[in-house]
Parts: sequence; C-alpha cells; structure tokens
Amino acid sequence: MSYIRLQKDADGIVELIFDQPGKSVNVMGDEYAEAMPKALDELEAMQGEIAGVYIRSGKPGQFFAGGDITKMLEMDLNPSPQERQQMFEALLQSKEPLRRLESLGVPVAVGINGAALGGGYEIALACHYRIALDDAKVQIGLPEAMLGLMPGAGGVVRLVRLLGMEKALPLIAQGKRLRAPRALEAGLVHELAESEEAMAARAKAWIRANPEAKQPWEQTDYQMPGGLPGDDATQGLTYFGPVNVMNQTRGNMPAQQVIFAAVVDTARVDYDTAHKVEARYFQRLLLDQVSRNMMTTFFVQMNQLDAGASRPKGVEKRQVKKLGILGAGVMGAGIAFNAAKVGIEVVLKDLDQQRADKGKAYAIKACERDRRLDEVASEALLARIHSTGNAADLAGCDLVIEAVFEDREIKAAVTRETEAALGDNAIFASNTSSLPITELAGASVRPQNFIGMHFFSPAERMPLVEIITGEQTSDEALALTFDLAQQLGKKPIVVRDAPGFFTTRVIGQTITQGQRMLAEGVNPALIENAAAFNGSPMGPLETLDSISIETAYHGMQQRKKDAEARGEAFENAPESEVIRVMIEDCQRKGQQAGGGFYDYDEKGRKIATWPGLKDRFAPHGYTDIPYEDVRDRLLFPQVLEAIRIMEEGVLTSVADGNIGSIMGIGFPPHTGGVFQCVNAYGAKAFARRASELAARYGQAFAPPQLLLDMAERDEQFR
Repeated sequence: MSYIRLQKDADGIVELIFDQPGKSVNVMGDEYAEAMPKALDELEAMQGEIAGVYIRSGKPGQFFAGGDITKMLEMDLNPSPQERQQMFEALLQSKEPLRRLESLGVPVAVGINGAALGGGYEIALACHYRIALDDAKVQIGLPEAMLGLMPGAGGVVRLVRLLGMEKALPLIAQGKRLRAPRALEAGLVHELAESEEAMAARAKAWIRANPEAKQPWEQTDYQMPGGLPGDDATQGLTYFGPVNVMNQTRGNMPAQQVIFAAVVDTARVDYDTAHKVEARYFQRLLLDQVSRNMMTTFFVQMNQLDAGASRPKGVEKRQVKKLGILGAGVMGAGIAFNAAKVGIEVVLKDLDQQRADKGKAYAIKACERDRRLDEVASEALLARIHSTGNAADLAGCDLVIEAVFEDREIKAAVTRETEAALGDNAIFASNTSSLPITELAGASVRPQNFIGMHFFSPAERMPLVEIITGEQTSDEALALTFDLAQQLGKKPIVVRDAPGFFTTRVIGQTITQGQRMLAEGVNPALIENAAAFNGSPMGPLETLDSISIETAYHGMQQRKKDAEARGEAFENAPESEVIRVMIEDCQRKGQQAGGGFYDYDEKGRKIATWPGLKDRFAPHGYTDIPYEDVRDRLLFPQVLEAIRIMEEGVLTSVADGNIGSIMGIGFPPHTGGVFQCVNAYGAKAFARRASELAARYGQAFAPPQLLLDMAERDEQFR
C-alpha cells in the first residue's frame, strides 16, 4: 500500500489521498518525502488531461499530523559548515513539492477532516481552496512555536501573504490551534462542510467553477494585506515588535524572536526568495538547544505520558460515570465544573446543603466565564452537578475526590463517613498537596482503594494532576484514577508516597530561597525579577502570596507541633522567621487578605511590593550579591530537589518530572523541565555550579550522589 493514492473521477478531477501505511495519522517524514515528489511527477504528466486536484486524507477523522519531530531530534546540534549547507539545501528540497502543487496550472482544493496542524496545514496553505469539516475534532493552525520551532514547509511565507504580517504573526508565534468555526472567521479556511461527502462535493464543485484558480499572491493586482514592512501602516509593528517579543519572553524563547524576524523578512522579498529566508530561520531553530528541550519534553515525553507510560499495564481502561466530590470550596467546585463539562455526573457534597449550593454557584459563574458554552450547554452541564449535604447521596459513585481542609483529623472523619456510603470497589482519592497518603489511608477500611489525587488551583484550568500511590494502593485504583485524570482533560503524573510528594517539594525550594534571600536583606525586586528572567511565571514572594502566607504559617506551626511530639527541637530557619514576622508582627497574610509581600487593589490585582519589607528585613540597606547567584538560587534548588526525589524512588519517570514541573509549578518551559534542564546544561557543569552555590549559600545546593554519578559517567536523564 502506497503513502499517496491518486484517483481520477469521470470529470477529470484527481483525488490525492494521504494514507500512510501502518500509521494512525499521516506524518511529514521520510515516507512523505519520497511519495510526494512522485505524486507530483504523475500529476504534471497528466497536464491537459485533468480538471483539478482534490486533496484529502484516507484516514477517517485524521487529516495530517505534521513533521517528524523524532527525526529532527536525531540531528547533530553542532554540524560542520559543510553539513550545515547540506541541511539547508535539503530543507529547500523538502519545500519544493508544495511549490509544484500550487503551480500545477489547475485548481487545487483540500478537504480537512481532522487536525491540520503544522505540516498538515502547510499542505492546505499550498492549495487554492480549503474546506474544513465542521466537527469538534478538527483543529487548524501552525503550533510549531509550542515546540520551540517555526513552520518550515512554507507556512510562514504563505500565511503572511494570505493574511498580512499583523494577523499572521500571533497565529504563528503563539502556535494557536483553532476549531473549524474560528478558523473560518480568521480566514484560514474558505468554508465548512457538515460531512466528508459534502466536503468532497463542494470542493469538486469549486474546482469545476474555477478552472483558472491561482494563489492570491499570484494575481496581478495582489497587495499584501495590512501593508509591507516599509509602509507607514506597519511601522509600529516592525519598530516595536522586537522589543515587545523580548519583554514577553525575557529572551528565553528564541522561537518567538526568530518567528518575528521571519514574518517581517519574508514579507520584504519576492516569493521564491522568501522560501529561502524561511528555510534559513527554520534551520536556526532546528540547531537550537531550547528547541531541543521543548521538542523532547512537549512532544516525545508528552506522547509517552498521553499513551499511559505510568499507568499500570494489564488493567482495562475505564471511564468514571459518577464522581463524588467532598468539599464545595473553590478547589472542589472547580473539579466539579471540570467533570460536569466532560459529561460526568457529579455529586458535590459539603457539611450542609447551603455550603454545597455555594459550590454549585461557583460552577454557574464558571459557565458564564466560558465563552465556548452557550445557554443550552451550560444548563446541561449544571444539571449534571448535584449539590448535597447528605453522604448517602454518594452511593453509586465510581470514585470520590476528597477536597477538604488540609487537616488529618478532618480528612479522616470524611473518609470514614464517605466509605460507609460507597460500594466495595469505589476508589477514594484525597486531594492533598503534601500529607502522606499512606498515613491518610489509615482511616480507610479499604486502603487498597485509597490514593492521592493532587489538583492545582484553579482546578478547572490547570492542566496537571499529581497522582500519589500509598503503600497499599492497588493497580486497579491507580489505573482508574489515571483514566479519570485523562477523562478530565488533564495530564497525570504518578509519584510514590512521601511528605510533599514531587511538586510541593520542588516548588517549596524556590519559595524557601526567596524568603531566605529576603531575610538576608536582598532587594525583593531583584529576587522577583530574577525569577521572571529565569522564565518563571511569578516570583517566589508573589507565589507565596497567592498560596497564602497564613497557610504557610499554619503549616509551620503544624511542623513545630509534630517535631515537639517526637521530642525534637524545631529549627527556626530564616524562612520560618520571615513567615512569623509577616503574620505575627505585620498581619500580612497574602493576596486573598489584601496584602502580603505585595500590595493589592480591591480586585486582588498586584500593585507593587510592600514598602514595609525594607524596614523589616533590610533596615540598614540592601545586601548586594551577584545577580547570577540570585537567579541560580531560585532555579538550582528546584532541580536538585527533583534529583533527590528521583534518587529516593518517589519519582521514577523523567517524563513525569519534566512535565509535572512545567505544568504543575511553572518551572521555566524553555528548559524542558527539571531533568531536561540538567541535560542541556551538562551534568558535569551543573554539579560544579551546584557545588559553588553550596559553598556560598548552604547544603540546599549540595549535588546529590545521583547527579555526581551521572556527571562522572557523562550521562543524561532519559
């Protein structure tokens, strides 16, 4: 069976059908590179005999997935000048079939029946007319930027000429994926069809009606929409665009910088030269370490996660039909909304009906905020959420998520109450950020059905779920919990039980270092800006404000009680003293209370760092330490703690660690995650820098033995 089939109908229209053998989706790899030129040879040989070409996929619900990322990762990052030139020539050659396609001299239409992303949409752009199936599974766009890349098969050149620089730039630089109706509005497709049969009929009707069809930029009266780079109308974009990109990415995301340059530079030159410019910029990113980091984590490792690499083998995949949620606060209500949105029946329980109804009211507001939900969809969603104060209503739930206050006794009480109403096979999942699951399972009569399921706030939007297995958690419990996370549209990572698990322990390190530097008298603006330039979404002080300094204070008090109960002295570390001062002396509790390390307006928006920080922690002037040390003191301890967690066996998957660190706690995405960060830095260099920091700032930076062993063997995390 060949990759491409050509079928000619009675009207002389040839269907070019992509159907890669042995693959569930079509990919722009070696097989495509061999098949496409041959198909063009045949089509060109038919000139004068054919009325047009209709391109479609032979795979139901799947159009074309894009380039072969795995093959790109095999390329040498440091080629010789000769190898670099050969790579460039190969890139130009790979673009040639689509140039031949749009220049056949006959109308070319395409029917998009599934995702047309990256290379798939670049094929569609080389066609004169694009029709998409009006179906939820259809996504259209050029998302290469999300992998640290840019379109390399003509996507930049053609989209800029189709839409103009200003409209094309955000679609490419932000890697937007548009549903079919939105793609129609944006001008990415010409029309929608209700079925594949209708799509084919309309495409062929258009071909018959437009025998002289050409690309818009091949028309004699063509002018680029919005203007050329030298025009007055585009000066704001071309002058201030690079500055805006640098401000938004802090210089950490080369793809966005390169994409901006490619958009403008391809618009400056003629069409054929523009393709050479695009190829040069694409090659620049192919040989960039940041691109490698992002391709490794967001493609290779993400695919492993999605395929269930951490899910127990041999356990049948199931769907949760009825979900119980204990606690109708912001977390519980957010999970309830998320579950109801994907079609799950939800029982939302709290202490009484009034509190439960308040949680459902959160879901009502969430429906109002979600512009993708119309009135009918919102009503159906809310009808799936049953608020109650009665534990008996939980009967029949496949799984229950406990999302009550982080207190062992409260969690134990609701566990006992809930299990009395559940069937023997129901799974009980505790949404805790740090309390040991094995300890919490002590209140359960079925510890084999007890598991941890750590959501992140806001639960309806955050993409990660951290699943924690206790000592007695069964494979069946883990499998169903994993399946539920995917059913909710989340990315599940799996860790073994230990205080703080993975994400809480890792993010705790940078929060601790932020407070320690504050206690040392380092300027808080320097601390927060260093985090921003590292690529973190917020600094450690703002992070603690958003979590709540008061919550951290209560946690500290609990640890003190636990230590005293064991007969141990509680060490009052510098970060503990910062929290004590903020709560006891200053009554600064965090964002929700109106003020913490930052001042906030009445809507909770950040204004500026609280001026009182200098008086409290640097009364004699700020301490001056190297800026690079500030940056590394925020980044390195997270990575080192992740390595310790791996060393302890709490985490066993490099992919879970990389994805969990980025999606759960905002570790800089350009690094590829906590473990890929070491791979890119080099284990030897990372261990050496960690030792330097340990000598200056303490044992938190001491390289773990696992890292030292890897450095000695010059190994990478895989």
